[in-house]
Amino acid sequence: GTVDNKTVLDLEDDVAHVKWGGTWRMPTKAEREELLDNCTWSWTTQNGVNGYKVTGPNGNSIFLPAAGYRGGSEVYYKGSIGYCWSLSLYNPSLSAYSLDFGPGGRFPTYSLRYYGQSVRPVSE
Repeated sequence: GTVDNKTVLDLEDDVAHVKWGGTWRMPTKAEREELLDNCTWSWTTQNGVNGYKVTGPNGNSIFLPAAGYRGGSEVYYKGSIGYCWSLSLYNPSLSAYSLDFGPGGRFPTYSLRYYGQSVRPVSE
């Protein structure tokens, strides 16, 4: 609840780094924008889960599930909308940049950090 004027999360606050260690981390705002601008997005279902297949210029792809988000003990929009955190903080630092997506499109945005959203780890 305290504004600390940071622009990115510290490693100890980055869930991808904490859980996976090494050079794993959450993507930056710039990496989120690169994913939006340089990749092909196809809404699909894989193993019964709705989401986007995101294919890069090199032909490699990832699947981003429409996992919804957690608010308290409830999960909202599971199967219809996905949300992914970045480690870049939005001013004030109580929010962070995120990526929202569903069958209607993809939207770079920011959210309050107390919501539970998916994480797409990246590594150097």
